[in-house]
Amino acid sequence: MAKEMTQETTPAIPKTGPILALIGGILIMLTGLLLVAVSAFILPNLNFSSFPNFHPPQNITTAGIPALISGVVGVIGAFGLVSGIIVLVSSVMLLANMGRRNTWGILVLVFSVLSFLGLGGFVIGAILGIVGGILILRWKPPTQ
Repeated sequence: MAKEMTQETTPAIPKTGPILALIGGILIMLTGLLLVAVSAFILPNLNFSSFPNFHPPQNITTAGIPALISGVVGVIGAFGLVSGIIVLVSSVMLLANMGRRNTWGILVLVFSVLSFLGLGGFVIGAILGIVGGILILRWKPPTQ
C-alpha cells in the first residue's frame, strides 16, 4: 500500500514590494536627518552680509536671514524624517505580517508621495517607495 503524500503549499508572498519600500524609507529618513542636521549646525553659522548684491526683504536684518532659512530647512527635514519613519515602519510591518497589506501599502504609497516635500530620499527613495507601494497593493492572494 503506497501512501500518496499530498503536501499543501501556500503560495509565496512576494517580498519585492516591501523590500523596495524598506530601502526607500531608509533613504527618505536619511535625507530628512541630513536636512535637520544642516539646519541645526551649518545654516545658523552662515554670514549673509559678505554676499555682494544681497538685499534682505523689509523688516528682516541680514543677521536674521540664517535663522529664517535654518527654520524652513529644519521643518522640511523634520517632515522628511517623519515620512521616512512611517514608510520604514510600514514596510517592516509588511515583511512581518502581510495580513494588513492594504493598510500598510496605502501608508507606504501616501507617505512616499508626500516625502517629495522633504526631498524624497534624494528622489530615489520616494520612487522606490512608490514602486514598492504599488507592488504591495497590486498583489492578490491566489484563490483556491
